[in-house]
Amino acid sequence: MTTERDPQTRIVLSWLREETHENAERVLLLALDEVDTTPQRRSWWPAWRNSPMNKLALAAAAAAAILVIAAVGYNLLPKQGGVGGPNATPSPTPAPLAVGNFTSHGVAAEIDARGAGDSVTGTLTVSELGHHATVDLECSRTADGLLFIGGLVTDSTFDDNFPEGRRVGIVLEPGSPVKAVWWIALIDEAPVESCKALTDPFKPAEARPGLEPIAGTLELAP
Repeated sequence: MTTERDPQTRIVLSWLREETHENAERVLLLALDEVDTTPQRRSWWPAWRNSPMNKLALAAAAAAAILVIAAVGYNLLPKQGGVGGPNATPSPTPAPLAVGNFTSHGVAAEIDARGAGDSVTGTLTVSELGHHATVDLECSRTADGLLFIGGLVTDSTFDDNFPEGRRVGIVLEPGSPVKAVWWIALIDEAPVESCKALTDPFKPAEARPGLEPIAGTLELAP
């Protein structure tokens, strides 16, 4: 084997001399030794004459084979867990707070409230006499055995009771059946700025006289 190689071969070797490709370099050098020591038969056809280009082609083919083997080996390595990977822990789903379909005080409602306190998520939809409204639920409060759930009306065809852009709530009393009453500010009162401001004035003694059994099904958190 010669100690000096043509410039093209050195270009290939310079890439292979990185630390992670030492084994690949050894395989390529062995391949080049084989090329140097193998007698070349002369052919009567000029296209098959021995030339530096033939050696370069063999070197390139060997390098390509090494890259294919390396790529296959890498794909067979066990995958590491990461953000969003197979080992990622999914975010827990908030526990149900109030879920069901029912009618209270002539208003049909569907509720799916999850979480508790200032971290309530979900929606409450209501309808009455052809009008409907959607409430994005925001918070809850428990006092004297009653559960208060409130939120912001984001879409409404009501002129009063559930007007868009105002906060409303519902008071629930666990039991069989569940009892309920709507907690709605008068239309001439200024809208409250937060769900907390809606729950702070809540007084169970004021809500109890309006509680009536619901018609339908409603499951409440224990």
